[in-house]
Amino acid sequence: MKFNYNRLKAERIARGLTVQEMADVLGISKGAYSKKENGKIALTVEDFSLISNKLGITREKMEIFFTEIVSEMETAKIS
Repeated sequence: MKFNYNRLKAERIARGLTVQEMADVLGISKGAYSKKENGKIALTVEDFSLISNKLGITREKMEIFFTEIVSEMETAKIS
């Protein structure tokens, strides 16, 4: 499984939230949040919990942020 940072950004934007608002939720600077949202700084489980709460994402819907990594070999088998 791989975390989809693009989806995180899209969900924030869709809800009309700014980078600063999300940074405030985590108690960090705007720049630090931006780096987390872009995958340049690790996003902790605690961070993700606070972010998903702010976005209104329920536990059952959290899977939208994850994608399965499928190797090229596996993809070739499907074709």
